[in-house]
Amino acid sequence: MRSRTDTGRLSDKPGRRSIVVVASILVALSTVRCQGSPTIVGFRFDEDALVLPSAVLSAIGGPFTEAEAQRIRDMSRRELETAFAGLRLRVAEGADGNDGFWRVVVVQTLPNQGRLPNAGVALPLGPLGGTALVGTDIVASEAARYAPPGASRPTIIEGIGRGIGRVAAHEVAHQIVGPGGKHNDADEDSYEYSSPARASQYYGELHWTVWWPDLQRKVGR
Repeated sequence: MRSRTDTGRLSDKPGRRSIVVVASILVALSTVRCQGSPTIVGFRFDEDALVLPSAVLSAIGGPFTEAEAQRIRDMSRRELETAFAGLRLRVAEGADGNDGFWRVVVVQTLPNQGRLPNAGVALPLGPLGGTALVGTDIVASEAARYAPPGASRPTIIEGIGRGIGRVAAHEVAHQIVGPGGKHNDADEDSYEYSSPARASQYYGELHWTVWWPDLQRKVGR
């Protein structure tokens, strides 16, 4: 870009040219992402994500076996894929997940918890994608709390896996929709609901409401 100097001559502005070049690259990348192959959603578990505090473990009947931990990982990924079924997204784990345009890391607990602990947090980065965290301690605790009366341990294990995947979907949607996305606390069975403190998060069915048009527009079908 060029701008007029006080003498009326056009002079190059290196700083402005750099901004324009960067902006052009970002627009190009965004266009390629929309028109090319499905966008990657990176999804992975920290090594100690399923090593939970004793207070949480007592509520679910003790530490996870390796088979139970794998069941949780499998179910959470399946729930994340189910949430975005029909959109141009592909969930990737492991090394591929680290390169996701939008990313979610499942951790044992979220850092810097306030007075009202959260199950997830997202940092949208616009044309650069975004990143998010999901804390298993809150998810596991709430899954135990909202379990049906007399629920077996396998039922609660599945509820935890389902809950992690649905919190992850909520946080990925925050990255896609951006800071303007408003929660829908009028519908407890929506992905846009702001709190994990509800039975349907773990044992019911969820659906998209107010964010769905933006998700379709920004990701494509």
